[in-house]
Order: sequence, then C-alpha cells, then structure tokens
Amino acid sequence: MLIKESPLSEREDPRITRTRKLLIDALNELMGEKSFEAITVSEIAERATLNRATFYAHFQDKFALLEYSMRNLVRSRLHAELGANSSLAEMIETLLRVVCEMVEGNEKHCPPPRGQMQALAEKQIKDEIYTVLLQRLESAGGSRRQAASAQQTAMVTAWAIYGAAFQWSQQGKRQSLDELVRQVLPLLTANLQAYLPSQADARRAVAGRTPSALFHHHLRLHHHFA
Repeated sequence: MLIKESPLSEREDPRITRTRKLLIDALNELMGEKSFEAITVSEIAERATLNRATFYAHFQDKFALLEYSMRNLVRSRLHAELGANSSLAEMIETLLRVVCEMVEGNEKHCPPPRGQMQALAEKQIKDEIYTVLLQRLESAGGSRRQAASAQQTAMVTAWAIYGAAFQWSQQGKRQSLDELVRQVLPLLTANLQAYLPSQADARRAVAGRTPSALFHHHLRLHHHFA
C-alpha cells in the first residue's frame, strides 16, 4: 500500500513534517516487504534513520503511525478528487470510485495477513466519507419529511460505499469498476432522495430560476424600489 503524506499544514513545524515524512516513508517501504503485523517500531525507526526515542516523540506505537498515515492519505485523496461544484450524485460516484481504487490498492501492495491494517484502513475511510458527506448534506438541507437525519444518512451511505468497494475487491473474477458503478450508484443515491433536487428544482435551475436565484432577484427589486 502506498502511503502519501498529507499536504503541509501552515502551522506545522517543518522539522515535525520532515520527521513524520521519514517515518511514513519507512512504514510504506516495509509494508511493501512484509505484513503490518510483522513490522516493529525498531524496524521503522531504523529504516527512517531515526532512533526509537524520536519515533515515540511523535507516535505512541506503530498503530498510531498507520492511523495517522491512512487518515491523511484518505483525506488528501478525497479532497483532490471531489469537485467544488459537483452535484451530490456526482460526489457519490466519485467517492465510490476513489474508495474502490484505495481498497484495491491495499489488496495489491500489502502482503497478508491484513487484519489490523485492514481494520484501521476501513475505519479511516468510513470516517472521512462520513465527514465529507455530512458537510454536504447539512448544506443541502433536504426535505423536512425525511425519516433519517443527515447524520444517519451520511453514516449509512459511508458504510454502503465502503462495503460495496470491499466486496468488489474480494471478487475472484472482478467486474470492471465502471460496471460496478453502474450497478451500485442507483442504490446509493436512492438513500439520498430527500437531498437530491426535485424535477421542479431541476427545471428552475435550467431556466436560471432556482429558489436561491429568485430570492436574490427579489432582493434586487426591493433595493431598486426602496
């Protein structure tokens, strides 16, 4: 599994960034050679040309390092792929494709057994999907008649996306990613109907008369005659 560092934080000390990059790169190399379970902190520190004390100054153990690495990888990958102006349906398709590629990458690059590594990867992927979905759903509003809250909807959708990706990665004779998306996307978006634009909204959008546009048009008229 290839692990990439997250974009540099403006507040992060460059020395901390460099040290953590060395540790991430070392873990990345070792995970291409043996299972995560077989890797020790001493091996990570030695491969990073650091000592154990430096490792523990940054991470409690190898699990904390893997979690940090995976969280930043998932976050940077999702935000790099998601378009700022994409529709909710387009966003769900992008999430499904990205997660499939990441899960497939884990299968290809990480020697088995993957038990602990896979569990950590699953948690981080689900958490990041949930976060980006919840932000989008809360900004979208949605029907007041919906049975599920935005939190529940985001959680169920995140689990469904990861579950579909994982099941696809385990197939002996794997179907194409495009075919998977064609089959699964309608099931995922069906859970989001309350947040998707209605046909009436779509017609207004085409005409440039969305509720938002009408509201701002009304404000302009109000200021004109005030």
